[in-house]
Amino acid sequence: MSLIHKLDARENELIERFHRHPFFRGFGQQSDASLRDYLVQKWFLSTWFIPWYDKAISTIRDLGARDVLREIVFEEFGISEGQTPATASPTHREDLLADLAFIGIPQWYVLNAKPTKETIHARNRLEALVDTSRTEDSDLRTMVALRVAGEILVAEEYRHVVPELERRYGLTRGKSRFYAPHFYHDRKDRTAETEGQHTESFVEVINRMITDDHKLDIALESAQQAYDARISIFDQFTAGHRIARVARHVGVAAAVAAFAVTVGVAGRVLQPTEHEAYARFVASLPPTARAFYADADRRLLDQYEATGDQRYLANLGTLQGARDIWGAGP
Repeated sequence: MSLIHKLDARENELIERFHRHPFFRGFGQQSDASLRDYLVQKWFLSTWFIPWYDKAISTIRDLGARDVLREIVFEEFGISEGQTPATASPTHREDLLADLAFIGIPQWYVLNAKPTKETIHARNRLEALVDTSRTEDSDLRTMVALRVAGEILVAEEYRHVVPELERRYGLTRGKSRFYAPHFYHDRKDRTAETEGQHTESFVEVINRMITDDHKLDIALESAQQAYDARISIFDQFTAGHRIARVARHVGVAAAVAAFAVTVGVAGRVLQPTEHEAYARFVASLPPTARAFYADADRRLLDQYEATGDQRYLANLGTLQGARDIWGAGP
């Protein structure tokens, strides 16, 4: 297997993992309000796209790589070859606002919304993928990261978004100005009809840069970092994250009970009676003993928030959760 095909195989593995994220597994079951909240938060990443790529253009030394990124930025502004700003198409941001308005999210609402701290954190992680060290391998790291996080995984995300917006709101491929074109334009599993021009524009440059196994290792590492940065924005839209966030304010038992009827955590449906009994048991204990169990829950929440692994929430607010942390005792 050639070096570039090994990178291609890793990209395919990351795509499969991407679709297994809890947010996408339940994508079609979320409420209209939740779907719209997610789309508005993603608006902020879209507005940060051009500064992100501009930063890469400013630091990359490889002329071919720079040309690839410049062409993408020009397209973001709606400027094709031979066009001037006066004859250009609407910008991609204008197209995105048009799609959001079509599904019932007015422009004034989008423009007055605020990014969550999780969205800002994801933005910062994406920006950090641009390697500004200007070392021998910095161009390779940046180009692989932008291909994965800025092109491939965006198209894979829209693999869920495009059919769902058509099903719920009638935003068909012919009517969509932003979501459908980006999906068909950037997807990796392209056909002659839906050629993935952006993702393919990176291949020639990256193939030229990966000259040996050491360079391949750098590319594989960069691809993984790009995946981690891109996937991080979706954790805030999962039930597990909402439980953890509420639990910080109202306590574990109340938070879990609030979601217990409709939410499956770590592959099982939580039973409200289990958590109610646990809450009564903890409330009956002396303060020192109550702190023992409360600290176990906090540690489980810390582990969930550090890793995103919902298995840490499986026994949240139960005696077993305390045993998972402390064993027989603290």
